[in-house]
Parts: sequence; structure tokens; C-alpha cells
Amino acid sequence: MDFSSSTYSVTRKTSHTSLPFESVMSNLYTSIGRPSDMKWLAMGANIKSFDEASRETFIKEVEAAVGPEGFMIFLELNHGSWLPLFNVNSNPQLGLKRIILGNPLIAVTMLSQSTKSLDAGLFVPVEIMVRELPDGEGTEIIWQVPSTMIAAVDEGNSELLAAAEVLDRKLEELIIAISSRA
Repeated sequence: MDFSSSTYSVTRKTSHTSLPFESVMSNLYTSIGRPSDMKWLAMGANIKSFDEASRETFIKEVEAAVGPEGFMIFLELNHGSWLPLFNVNSNPQLGLKRIILGNPLIAVTMLSQSTKSLDAGLFVPVEIMVRELPDGEGTEIIWQVPSTMIAAVDEGNSELLAAAEVLDRKLEELIIAISSRA
């Protein structure tokens, strides 16, 4: 078996808000839905054929599922629920959640660019980490800028980069929205 490797630079951003963790999470759920909604799993399971009618149905289902900033939740990993078992945090009550979110209609704008751009599927849907700060200091939202990862899969593909930069902007708009609503 042969392995190949590539090295590229990724930009990581952190946004700080004075809002409490619970408020940020409530804002996020209002924007992308709750993990219990499981909309994505139902949409994928409902695909029975790949004809135009199925495509139109899928598009309508996605459009109905995404929130005001254009994303839906795929998965939530609650690290705060198990880390106290290992005394990782000085305060076991602090929230720490990794959220996988996206929009298949945005993803397809990147994945459809070329055969090589299918590798961008490693980076969509995107993820954010929502971290409660100690002593009521607010909340941090941490993410990696999607275009810095996606553009690396097909360097020089300006259409792929442009599509990924649209995702960057939409993700940042979501983060601004969830960290500024009281």
C-alpha cells in the first residue's frame, strides 16, 4: 500500500463573546436546528433514485431544513459531558461542544468543480467548537477557515477557491449572529 502526503497551511479563527455558553448554544440551535432533529439522516435515507424529481425533492428538503444563515446541524459532540471523568477541566461544569454543520447545496458548489475537488468532501460539512470560558468570562467559538483547507485539494482551481470563500463568509456570518444575539 502506498501513501502520499501533502502539507498546507490552515487558518484557525477564534471569536470571543461575553454571552454565556447557554445563550450561544441556544442561538446556534435556533440558527441550525437541534441534534435531535436528525433532518440530515432522514433526507439521505429518503433518496431512492437519482432522477430530476428526486433532486428537486432533495433541494426542497434542504432548503426547508437550513436555518436563517443557511446551515443545518449534522452532529454534536459534547466533550463537556465526558471530560470531567478524567479531571481535564478545573471546572467540570464548563461547556465544550464540537458541532458539525453544513448545507449540501453549498457543498455541491465545491465538490462539483472537478474530480480532484471531490477531495473537498473531507472538509464539508464544516465544524466549530463552542467553549465556555471560566468565571463567567463568556464563550469562545473556534473554527478553521474552510477555504484554507478546501483550496489545498485542487491548487490553482480559482472556481473551487471562490466557492470555498463563499462558505467562509457564510460561516463567519453565522458565528457573528450566534455570538451577538442576547
